[in-house]
Amino acid sequence: MYKNEYIKKAFKMLEASHLKITEQRVAMVNLLFKNGAAHFTADDIYEEVSKKKIKISLATIYNCLNQFKDLGIIKAIKVSSDKIYFDTNLEDHHHFFCMKSSKLIDVETDEVKISKLPELPKGKKFKSVEVIINITD
Repeated sequence: MYKNEYIKKAFKMLEASHLKITEQRVAMVNLLFKNGAAHFTADDIYEEVSKKKIKISLATIYNCLNQFKDLGIIKAIKVSSDKIYFDTNLEDHHHFFCMKSSKLIDVETDEVKISKLPELPKGKKFKSVEVIINITD
């Protein structure tokens, strides 16, 4: 029934949520996870649905992506003040961001060594560190 394990896992998370399973959400899950782990902007998804003649507005795409992010189905990676990528790889990892090509590339967590973190604000607990390494040609 499912094309891959990523799609299966995403649908299980969606089914366990408070959201309805709509045609648009089904199409979004299939597009986002068709190639396994990948990075997308909302515009990338809009371009893809337009090519495939799927009727989903850009506003609905943004809404779905943010709902999926809130449910933990995808992660949001903010590479600049105006550019957000959505990541289907939910494992802990870091990224290279190529400033020239706008490509986001996964980096395994054990490839980045952080020797010191600042003291946490009072009453706060450490959760995670995500590093974006900006690169160019």
